[in-house]
Amino acid sequence: MDADIVFRYRYVLAFLALGVVLGVAALVVPLLLAPRGKGKDTLATYESGIIPERGAWRQFSLAYYLYALLYLAVAVDVIYLFPVAVVFRELVSWRVVVELLVFVGVIALAVVYSWRTGAFRWE
Repeated sequence: MDADIVFRYRYVLAFLALGVVLGVAALVVPLLLAPRGKGKDTLATYESGIIPERGAWRQFSLAYYLYALLYLAVAVDVIYLFPVAVVFRELVSWRVVVELLVFVGVIALAVVYSWRTGAFRWE
């Protein structure tokens, strides 16, 4: 029985093995072929051929991080809502609709709270 399963999935196993081999090769080949010398030019920042005028360290505004967190929260919520939207017509129970409304309601409360605290104002 085990040999039959391996035979039926031989293409999947071959594809998986090829992916592992190519992944390892992509990590090993540059180690073997890349130049080893480290000098002033190697360690310099390269920006499309333009010599940098100052250091690359720059502090970003906290507003960017806040928008990133809000985006992640909405993206995760969409990921959870997508499977429900796909099978929504087959779900006939009111319980499912109530659970969906509670989930969307919590998201809406988070948006209203963020709006009232000024998270969406760009300053």
